[in-house]
Amino acid sequence: MNREELINRIIEEKGTEAVPVLLELLVSEDSETAQICFEALLQLGEPVVPLLLEKMRSKEIDPVSRLYLADLAGEIGDRRAVSYLYEMLRNYSDERSQIVIYEALARLGEGENVVDVLVLLLDENSDSELRDQVIMALSSTNSSVAVKALARLYGDKMTDKSTKAFALEGIHSILSKRHELKNYLLSLHNGKEIAERLYQWQKEN
Repeated sequence: MNREELINRIIEEKGTEAVPVLLELLVSEDSETAQICFEALLQLGEPVVPLLLEKMRSKEIDPVSRLYLADLAGEIGDRRAVSYLYEMLRNYSDERSQIVIYEALARLGEGENVVDVLVLLLDENSDSELRDQVIMALSSTNSSVAVKALARLYGDKMTDKSTKAFALEGIHSILSKRHELKNYLLSLHNGKEIAERLYQWQKEN
């Protein structure tokens, strides 16, 4: 039985009754099991939220597993999780963990409140893996500030080809949700070049 079949079977047979067990497995099992539980909980959606919020406040769950909960909260998209995520932020000092929480907050409509710190992290980091993580988070902010930062990264001569492509994807993601920002992009010094590249990229894909 493949992963998708297993997830569908859990949902069909147990439905919301499976939420407590799935949440417990999400934070206590190996990464493969956790991913299956994550996808099943995501499909169940809103009924997961009350227990999810309860888990997010638990101090008994290890810090890495709590980040799964933050990510799930962002994916489900229920704004009741916002205050819990801000509370979680205070418990993490490492940037990688903070970015996971910032991205979840951005997905929940807090983009304008987290975009400045994400731009700062983008500007201060040369680590490619961390930078890619920041780009993903910025693409969830739907902010003109993020468009400007990603356009600047794209235009930097020191930016490698794969990061440029990732920055383009980030800009595309924002523009697909906020069409009015296309005019803002075109007002940037390399905006026309980026718009043309996005057009070509869409034709190719």
